[in-house]
Amino acid sequence: MRASMFPHRLILASLAFLLSGCDKAPEDRLLGYVDGDYVYMALPESGRLTGIAVKRGDRVDAGAALFDLETTAFQARLDRAKADLAEAERNLADLRTGERPEELAIVEAQLESARASLMLSEPRVKRRRELVKDNVVGIEDLDAAEASILEDRGRIAEYTARLAAAKLSSRDERIAAQEAAVSAFRAAVAEAQWSLDERRAYAPAAGTVEDVYFRLGEEVPAAQAVLQLLPPRNVKLKIYVPEQQLSSYRVGETLAVSCDGCPPGLRAKIDFIAAEAEYTPPVIYSDTSRAKLVFLIEARPEPGAQDAQPSGFQWHPGQPVEARPLEARPIKVQSGEAQKEPATGS
Repeated sequence: MRASMFPHRLILASLAFLLSGCDKAPEDRLLGYVDGDYVYMALPESGRLTGIAVKRGDRVDAGAALFDLETTAFQARLDRAKADLAEAERNLADLRTGERPEELAIVEAQLESARASLMLSEPRVKRRRELVKDNVVGIEDLDAAEASILEDRGRIAEYTARLAAAKLSSRDERIAAQEAAVSAFRAAVAEAQWSLDERRAYAPAAGTVEDVYFRLGEEVPAAQAVLQLLPPRNVKLKIYVPEQQLSSYRVGETLAVSCDGCPPGLRAKIDFIAAEAEYTPPVIYSDTSRAKLVFLIEARPEPGAQDAQPSGFQWHPGQPVEARPLEARPIKVQSGEAQKEPATGS
């Protein structure tokens, strides 16, 4: 009976060996997943969220409006800065115009009139003094004549000062100071305009809205991300290489990539290899990936590879992937086993 059972046991063992061989992955297969360098869209100042033009999962073009914060105070600040600038520019224009020749002629004529009046007033006072001595006129007439002299002299001093002020060289300094004030107000307008413009966020590149963190009416803190954007060029593959295979890979090398439901012919180029090992992440640990220490490799999908797919293929963060070198190479295995030549990746 024992002899008759031996062939059956041998057949069962052979089947088990064949089945296990069918499930065994190629030795050069690398496991990983899709990840991305996300763009967290935020604004520099806080405010209430008054508008949002996208939702989670939307694809947006570069320059598309994403969301808005309240602008009332910022619009008022801009209007005030523009009013200050307009007043400063009016003052500068007035200084540059200065006294017109006609206005100077009027002042000069007034000065000559005052001088002429003074020339008449002085002899009149002398005559009044003689007449007072002879009791021909009263002392009041003499006082009025002397007051007229003082008035003429005051007018002469006023008009002389006005002419001197109009011709002073210091006007150039006042103009320079006012020009500096105008420049400062223009800078204030530019700053206020920038602050107002920064109340709305625009997509820096085409991409997919991966998440939205705030809702309409909520208060958004300064520099706090409102939504998460992933441009296609920021997609990357995180692939883990067993320690004994690390020396077989180089930055710039192209890998063949495959995943469930993905079209054939996908490629990715290695642009980073970690310098330190880490334990195999649980997200990729399986019966066919038992290496305790692995090194992270990041690879970028080749430009145009996914765009060329007629089905509109798109990478999805978290999606498991497999990668293989395009060229066959010997794979180092555990001691006691022979080296094997893997199949060329497709």
